[in-house]
Amino acid sequence: MADDVPEPTKAESAAIRSIKEDDVHKICSGQVILTLAVAVKELVENAIDAKAKNIEVKLRDKGLEGLEICDDGCGVKPNDLESMTAKYHTSKIEKFQDLQSVETFGFRGEALSSLCALTEMSIITRHRDCNEAIKIVLDHKGKIISRSCHTRAQGTTVLLTNLFVTLPVRRRDFERNIKKEFAKMCHILQAYCLVSKGIRIRCTNQTSNGASSLVMMTQGREDVLSNIYAIFGRPKLGEIIKLESPFKDSKGDVLTQDELISALQTNTGDNVNITKDDLFLLYNTEFALEGYISSCAHGSGRSSKDRQFFYVNSRPCDLKNISKAVNDCYHSFNNSQYPFVYLNIIICRQEVDVNLTPDKRQIMLINEKLLLILLKRALHLTFDQIPATYKVQNVSISDIQTKINNTDLESIDLIPLSTAEKFRNVLSQWKRTGDTAGKAPNVPAKRKGSDEIIARTLKMQKIHKFLNNEDIKLSGQYDYKSDPDTDGEVDKTIPIDRSQLKQESKTFDELVERIDCKSLTPQKSACNFVSLSNSSKNIVNNLVSIDENTDPPAIVELDISDTETKEHSNICSQFFVTLKEIEDNLKADEILKADNENKAKLERLRFKSEITPSQNKSAEDELQKEISKSSFAHMEVIGQFNLGFIICKLDTDLFIIDQHATDEKYNYETLRRTTQLQYQTLAIPQALELTGVNEMILMENLPIFEKNGFKFNINSNASPTKKVSLLGKPFSKNWEFGKEDIDELIFMLQDAPEGTICRPSRINAMFASRACRTSVMIGTHLKKSKMKQLIEHMGEMEQPWNCPHGRPTMRHLINIAMLLNTETNEND
Repeated sequence: MADDVPEPTKAESAAIRSIKEDDVHKICSGQVILTLAVAVKELVENAIDAKAKNIEVKLRDKGLEGLEICDDGCGVKPNDLESMTAKYHTSKIEKFQDLQSVETFGFRGEALSSLCALTEMSIITRHRDCNEAIKIVLDHKGKIISRSCHTRAQGTTVLLTNLFVTLPVRRRDFERNIKKEFAKMCHILQAYCLVSKGIRIRCTNQTSNGASSLVMMTQGREDVLSNIYAIFGRPKLGEIIKLESPFKDSKGDVLTQDELISALQTNTGDNVNITKDDLFLLYNTEFALEGYISSCAHGSGRSSKDRQFFYVNSRPCDLKNISKAVNDCYHSFNNSQYPFVYLNIIICRQEVDVNLTPDKRQIMLINEKLLLILLKRALHLTFDQIPATYKVQNVSISDIQTKINNTDLESIDLIPLSTAEKFRNVLSQWKRTGDTAGKAPNVPAKRKGSDEIIARTLKMQKIHKFLNNEDIKLSGQYDYKSDPDTDGEVDKTIPIDRSQLKQESKTFDELVERIDCKSLTPQKSACNFVSLSNSSKNIVNNLVSIDENTDPPAIVELDISDTETKEHSNICSQFFVTLKEIEDNLKADEILKADNENKAKLERLRFKSEITPSQNKSAEDELQKEISKSSFAHMEVIGQFNLGFIICKLDTDLFIIDQHATDEKYNYETLRRTTQLQYQTLAIPQALELTGVNEMILMENLPIFEKNGFKFNINSNASPTKKVSLLGKPFSKNWEFGKEDIDELIFMLQDAPEGTICRPSRINAMFASRACRTSVMIGTHLKKSKMKQLIEHMGEMEQPWNCPHGRPTMRHLINIAMLLNTETNEND
């Protein structure tokens, strides 16, 4: 191990000891500062808590090299510099009870100390009562290394370099996913920009070549709507509307408590369990829902949930239940888009717990159910006032599935499958005779599930029937000689009817032929039961007395094989076999055989899902797990079925492939990968008014936008939201594209790995339509070479399991080895 890497503790300790203070500091700090977004969040919160009116965030290479945050807040007193970066030192609270009334973002005293442990930090600060600023450099323990005088106005500047330098794994992950980390940071910073009234927040990014660009900026206005316009641009009139109060009626009059309960029951359709005490608490506190949301009119929403911001008492947070309620209600009016949401829940601080997670983004509310009911009413009041809109009745997928299962599938299940039955009989005939000639009977058959075939067991009943039947007549070249002491008759030969024996149980014949008559032990199961010929060398019958409690022995005459006859021409052999011994050995042999077959079945049973819509997901998972891309090249084409499906074989498995769906998917992926869409030049360039973050993403990925048919004019000297204008957009016969597709493509590129070809959903839909029209159709006769080509193309696809419209391309039919075993058991 290298000298600079400490050896881990290997010896087991018998005593419980405390961890060293420095190691505790590193471990705990890594749980507080998780990402670039959290680091920026903590420093911006400190600036807001310091009553700053101007905050500037400067990133170097998206934060990869470092960042700097400046504010004009009150600054830090020189006497507090030592404790400023100490663990759990804060000026916000003094005791635990203060948490219920804390109004600042920070209160635990962890952020600066944790940042010191994970990065290289220096701070420049000037308190409002001081004449000069002080610069301090800190080590990873939060201790001051150096102190010097500096020049700056009132406020604080925090400089960070080499974020996560002390955590090598996290640092490498940070470098590898810098685009995603930067996008998350921008989203977090946008949340603070929107809610911060009267505070001017500015964020810039300096690239590695020295060029600086503005990411986002607010003007410091006192209203939220101005911040929304500054960050996201001014929308069209009526696209963003104010959220109505749940305590008012449609005319704006305040409701009484009884009227509100009645109104809530009308909105929810259920009996609302709300007491007057609950409403009294809400009416007499500062509870309010402040917010803006997209209009539910079609076209006013967005294609994703990328612009939804939730707050509790102006603290940005993650509220999953609230978010779900908002989106579900919006979809009841507009089910094709997602809304822009700014929702600030003002509630009594004693009813909120923000001390759940280190980043304080998880919040617990005492009466969340009541809050959801009031929010739903507020949304209904807001959307009901919008003209020319209507509710979309949501239909449950489960209801549709139930109807299908109860009606159509039952009728499908009764359709005669003469072709499948013919195939099955031909396969059985080939197994018996090696020839497929002949015509299979056209017998209607009901579909059988694969579980019915697998569940069939070996037919032991015929063997027991044979062993217990005293009237069975045996004939042929076998001689069965009864013991004279038992029957009172000597050398009485019972004729054997071979044809009847075969009809009774072919399985029994095959099993008896494997019995070793000399040893009669379960361990040997592959020896022959020798049949007598017309040879004159018969074995002399001897009389043997047996115990009365045993079954009558069977004296079996054996003809010596040709090899043995040459050396011993007149050798006779005699042995005794009881029916009980035969039965015991047959049972032991069958148990061993069944165990082996069950093991083989388990190995072959890789595909368990049936060909039914309800099992599409599990079927695709099985195919992805068991079939690799190289497997398609080794598949053998069996033939075409019903001029629409290809039957192919891989090892002992049969598969059915939809010829149209698989060709459509191949053509779709080819179009998606190679097509360069042409653009139509606009007569007047269209101003896009993108956010600063989105402008950066667009300018960094211009080749991808051009591949999708978009042409832009970039003015680097223009102010944010005005740098990019649209010069040309893609066109097709019946398809129109515009700003919505650009927004969707930007959203996809935020998290897309390098080199990924992204396409907006509408362009993908156009490619799917083109691919469908140019693919092999159902009803087209295919030569074997064409079928082989379609199968090989599946190995070249990124995702070959369904077509662009969702129809499955391939399903497993059956395992041939299991089918042959079933045929053997049925013939027996």
